[in-house]
Amino acid sequence: MSENPLGVILNPKSVAMVGASNNPAKMGTLQFLNIRYGGYKGEILCVHPTEKQVFGLPAYAQISDLPFAPELAMLVVPTKLVPEMLEDFGRLGTRHVVIITAGFSETGDAGKDLQAQILDIAARYGMRFLGPNCMGIINAHAPFNATVTPLSTPPGHFSLASQSGTYVAQTLGYLARRGIRMGKAISVGNEASIDLVDCLEYLGADPETKAIGLYIESIRRPREFLAAARKISRDKPIVAQYVGGTQAGARSGASHTGALAGNEQVYDGLFAQAGVIRVAGIEDMYRFGSALASLPPLPGPRIAILTNSGGPGTAMADACERGGLSVPELSPMTQEKLRALLAPHASVKNPVDLTFHVDMTLLTQELPRILLESDDVDALLIHGIMSTGWAEMAFPVFHKAFGISYEELEKGFKVDLSALMDMPEKYGKPLCLSTFMDPATDQAARTFMEHDIPVLDAPEKAARTLAALWAHHGIRARAQDEAKLSETPPEATALLAAAGPNGMDEHLAKRVMAAWGIPVCREEVAKTGDQAEAAAEKIGFPVAVKALSAEISHKTERGLVHLSLADAGAVRQAFAAIRAEAGDVPVLVAEMLPTAREFMAGVTRVPGFGPVVLFGLGGIQAEALGDRAVRLAPLSHGEALELVRSIRGRDLLGAFRGMEPVDEESLASLLINLGNLATATPGIQEIDANPILIKNGRPVVADALFVPGE
Repeated sequence: MSENPLGVILNPKSVAMVGASNNPAKMGTLQFLNIRYGGYKGEILCVHPTEKQVFGLPAYAQISDLPFAPELAMLVVPTKLVPEMLEDFGRLGTRHVVIITAGFSETGDAGKDLQAQILDIAARYGMRFLGPNCMGIINAHAPFNATVTPLSTPPGHFSLASQSGTYVAQTLGYLARRGIRMGKAISVGNEASIDLVDCLEYLGADPETKAIGLYIESIRRPREFLAAARKISRDKPIVAQYVGGTQAGARSGASHTGALAGNEQVYDGLFAQAGVIRVAGIEDMYRFGSALASLPPLPGPRIAILTNSGGPGTAMADACERGGLSVPELSPMTQEKLRALLAPHASVKNPVDLTFHVDMTLLTQELPRILLESDDVDALLIHGIMSTGWAEMAFPVFHKAFGISYEELEKGFKVDLSALMDMPEKYGKPLCLSTFMDPATDQAARTFMEHDIPVLDAPEKAARTLAALWAHHGIRARAQDEAKLSETPPEATALLAAAGPNGMDEHLAKRVMAAWGIPVCREEVAKTGDQAEAAAEKIGFPVAVKALSAEISHKTERGLVHLSLADAGAVRQAFAAIRAEAGDVPVLVAEMLPTAREFMAGVTRVPGFGPVVLFGLGGIQAEALGDRAVRLAPLSHGEALELVRSIRGRDLLGAFRGMEPVDEESLASLLINLGNLATATPGIQEIDANPILIKNGRPVVADALFVPGE
């Protein structure tokens, strides 16, 4: 922790504010006010060229006038002044800085040059800084709030690192209204000195952080991100929103793999491999992260639903199953206990539906206890608990009908929630609620939020929140094996050296694969019709005959692939047809493999990411259905198996329509070896193994393409 610069930046004993004045409309002043009046216990030094005092604190005309070197400096000044001021703080002895000022690499070439200049200055003095072009930091536990927005909630255990300053500085009121408590929040800005990986490493080691949220537009160090996140995510959940700010990987390639492994695929693969739970929107990032930080881990997928309305209960059940959870029928013993407390028309199977019911005692005491004590249940969803929010809506009618005062009505609707709030910890099972009441007026919703029990404004949101906990359960249960790189086989080295200036033809590519332990089909090269016929007789009919040339990448479109040839005459005809179309090229005679199931695998190099391995449905389905997934090479055994099982068409891997199941271990081994081949051979830009066919339950590469690098 002490080696990470964020340890000082988030916990400074003293801070210098450059850019604060007595004008509350200025950004620097707003940040200063939140530091000074937000509970910060350290010393604050103000620097201003003309003001003698800033809100009662003495102001120094220049940095060199400061009485000592503050642990942290904050710069909210015109862009052109930043290099000079950074130099001044460096000479003074300050080693940590937050540069709020914009106008650097985000503005073009001149800004990039200026950013390079401040990096050089920082390097000279051993300084590290956040930004430039950021919105500040929050440590609610210190407390230290160096943003433009006051922090009104108690400290929580969900922390955030964001490439958007808005999601750190301008959402605090939004989060407070939803009962979401921030622990630490870091706006990284341009990430010139400190980036997301630094934040992840700091928050991963921070004992006050129990779950981490990330807002990501691009990852500058994906390999380091993977290493850090993979280590952290098993014990500390990581939730991320990625919005595709980079075009890394979003390009067309010379092979199917290069064309199909686009931006979304690469980031999806990185997150899956790292154990990061990806979400579609910022609301889910906050909501899931907060729940993961405050609730006990979900021990299993079985969810009990308790509601006073059929519609919300059904919506919860539907969202649970879509999220990989189950809503099982409760055991006869549990149903009997519930039935003793409920009206005859109520359902006790699951969801447990009281139908319309305004007496909150059952929803908040006995029924939750029965459900959470049951061995049938791993977590509980409740919809419909309401108290003073209902009183506010009912008051106009009740007042006219009964002459009752609002105070009397409100008192009658208040609910004792103490027993229910203790249940998650008592039973070690998560509890999540939904309500249509406004927490600002509803005592029940507000009380749950104050005790870190999630309250959502829609039934489906509550169910999806538990699904996020189940996703982290899967991450915790993953194999902990590590990728192991193999030494390059001598035969593969010799074959690569034999490749001509145009790269490798299909046969040579397959021989390299075979040297790396990747299973390929039986085949022979033929330069004459007689040789082709002899090769077919040796291999055994039926066979395939294909043109063989490193200069012809995609042969099918030109009619240079002839399949299921049953006799010598068909082989000779195919040979003649290929020669007529492609000229004096040899052919490849190969065994025909079963084509009922086609898969594909490949590798492409994505700038910044290195080689990534792709697996999915093959043949024409590869492009038509888009069913594929990627992971960064090299792969561990567990990662390779996860990659195999991550496609939507994974049912094809099992016993399917009379076909025997595919040996998943063999497929995983193929992908591991493919990734190792690419990692050890940087001169290959792309590898295509398409199709991969299944023979006696095991995968065999039927066609291969290597694309050389520049």
